[in-house]
Amino acid sequence: MTLLVTGAGGFVGLNILEAALGAGQTVCALSDRPLFAPALKAFADLPGTLEVVTADVRNPRAIADVFGRHDVAQVIHAAAITLGPNGKIAPAETVMDVNVVGTQNVMDAARAAGVARFVYPSSVAVYGNAPFDGPVTEETPPAPVGLYGFTKLACERLALSAHQRYGFDIAIGRIVAVFGPWEHDTGVRETLSPPFQLAGRALDGLSAAMPEGGARDWTSSRDIARALLTLATASEMPRRVYNISASEIWHPRLLADALSERLGRPIDTALKDGASDIAFNDNVDAVRNPVIGTALREDFGFSFMPAKEAVANYADWVIAAGRDALGR
Repeated sequence: MTLLVTGAGGFVGLNILEAALGAGQTVCALSDRPLFAPALKAFADLPGTLEVVTADVRNPRAIADVFGRHDVAQVIHAAAITLGPNGKIAPAETVMDVNVVGTQNVMDAARAAGVARFVYPSSVAVYGNAPFDGPVTEETPPAPVGLYGFTKLACERLALSAHQRYGFDIAIGRIVAVFGPWEHDTGVRETLSPPFQLAGRALDGLSAAMPEGGARDWTSSRDIARALLTLATASEMPRRVYNISASEIWHPRLLADALSERLGRPIDTALKDGASDIAFNDNVDAVRNPVIGTALREDFGFSFMPAKEAVANYADWVIAAGRDALGR
């Protein structure tokens, strides 16, 4: 039986592939472009079986053909354009087509093929500004404030509607601020994570000046991949929507310290004239509260790496993998 991962060439998608292949699974990786070469090289030594398929989720015939040629048991539909507040990487029509129409296409094909579980990686963007008002749980009402958040909420509603109308077995994982291995510029994320930017500067021999604000509930891409696989393979679904968050607020300076220790030189430097070397996609002066991800632990015994462990894990990977793995 096969796990189908759409958006397999993206940041989260590559982590899902690595985790699934590491567990010995058979994986069909669907992407609209060739997969990242350094990742494919690393995955070649893993015990699972990988087949890469090139297709566009906006093409329903191509998607139906993929299901017709593979015995797909579970789907993790990670294909999306992650539009930021500037909205410059793609026009609204393209974002809607990929994020919403593409989701409906994949869901229709999965339902027709009798797929056992469909997992939709959503985003805490559906909560809008709620994390700046207080801690957020799955009970917090969605209130998106930008196009990306609205597309994610629309797809959640489509999935829940398919479950209610047809009994289609779905799970939704709302992903929080993600950082970690295999992040690189794919052209479908408007702002790459501050930890990634910091790691790139460190490997380039540069330091980085960062504002005092900007602490967020960064969660390891490896944990996010494990959580999505948990939702894909769980025998029962006590609930349909889960926050995927380590629930711990920390500043990228924690990663700067870890990289400094490994490289033997200082990474973090003071701001000059208030200018930051690292771009953030929201107001760094606003204090963000954590998105709480404890429901995964309550229902499945899932545990996230604490911040220091997740940072050490990424710093070790950055040093071992080198500049090529960051797409530099």
